[in-house]
Amino acid sequence: MNSEEFFKKIKDYEYLDLKIYDINGGLRHVTLPTSYVTPSVLTDGVGFDASNFGYMHTTFSDMITVPDLSTVAEDPFADETLSVLCDVILTDKTAFNWYPRNVLKNALKHVKELEIANKMIVGPEMEFNIFKSITHEVSERAIYVKIKSDETNWPVMDEPAIPNDRGYHVLPPFDSTYDMRNEIVSILTEIGMPIKYHHHEVGISQFEIEFQLLDALEAADWIPMLKYVVRNVVNDYGYVASFLPKPLHDHAGNGMHVHQYLARGTKNVFDDPNGLYSLSKTALSYIAGLLKHAPAVMAFTNPSTNSYKRLVPGFEAPTKPSFALGNRDSAIRIPAYVNDGKVRRIEFRMPDATANPHYAMAAMLLAGIDGVKNDLDPQKAGFGPFNGEDVSNVPDLPTSLDQSLDALEKDHEFLSPAFTSDLIEAWIEKKRKEIRIVNSIPNPIEYELYFGI
Repeated sequence: MNSEEFFKKIKDYEYLDLKIYDINGGLRHVTLPTSYVTPSVLTDGVGFDASNFGYMHTTFSDMITVPDLSTVAEDPFADETLSVLCDVILTDKTAFNWYPRNVLKNALKHVKELEIANKMIVGPEMEFNIFKSITHEVSERAIYVKIKSDETNWPVMDEPAIPNDRGYHVLPPFDSTYDMRNEIVSILTEIGMPIKYHHHEVGISQFEIEFQLLDALEAADWIPMLKYVVRNVVNDYGYVASFLPKPLHDHAGNGMHVHQYLARGTKNVFDDPNGLYSLSKTALSYIAGLLKHAPAVMAFTNPSTNSYKRLVPGFEAPTKPSFALGNRDSAIRIPAYVNDGKVRRIEFRMPDATANPHYAMAAMLLAGIDGVKNDLDPQKAGFGPFNGEDVSNVPDLPTSLDQSLDALEKDHEFLSPAFTSDLIEAWIEKKRKEIRIVNSIPNPIEYELYFGI
């Protein structure tokens, strides 16, 4: 959409809602009456305080948000409102290198300059829960979380109920939110999001919406919008959505598996009918790079303390830097059902939805590309393929956010084409602070373990 088309379109709306990403990858917004939207809004932008977005200190935090007209769409939850995603620039009109969209753009630019590929194509799988209610308290008097679900009434099983970890693709009435999800997907498709399907997942009140394969920047832009739509529709029904990786003890957690391949023009760079699992040498080197740097990459793909409660054995969650055909316990799964070379791809199963999607996509891409640049071989590196073999000798992936941050401190040079050193330092500092907060708060399980001692 050009500016002429944009100004013609906003005549039918009362408000223009500028949506901006914060450092966590969440959306914030500021709303302008359309009667005051002038050409200068598109060229000079709108000023805002970036310190409240987690980017800079209050001593120097003035920045400018500029609408990206290619993302204009009607806001489905605000009357007479047109929505647009924004880029962020500094007051001297240069790009702000920490801004999530800019980080991913720089990573993609680097790959193009290397002439390895000109596109990263991805297909995220968004797993989440829809609960009747979530109540939590952290105070001097109490520390607890209480969750209510329509699909079970712990510890009693009120029928129709779903036994633990037997919810995959169940039908209504066991699938309690089918109509709700249909409405969610209808809204998503109306605003332009390319959806593949939705279904009930393995766990109680656990669901999935999967994207069609699309450009990495577009996918990263859509992920927070999907959360926005899911949360608003669910809220209108009187429910609450959770994208936490592990909201329930002893139940399957929520991942954000990312299918991915590289393309040069119309050619899938990952495809080779004569290669291992029909993967090209470039694809195998990409796998090796992604697995080699996985501990550091996890600081961006799994950036919460809750992330590592999901990554435990027994729940189809990876714990080793390995790859295999059709194996959902591997960090990288080669989808066995893909027979079309045009969409030959790998699936990185580590990420979850607490990730900043732009940072996560950029980190995965740069890790894989580092493997390509250095001609790495995943088999020689000991990453597999493993299909039922003993992997006890394979080193574990990080089991805590602390460990992934340690890995990032030691291994971040591969990120330098897109992540500035001050961004990495700020990210580590921010995450260390979160860890200190979590570690300082007593946990109810400690009463079971230690109260009687």
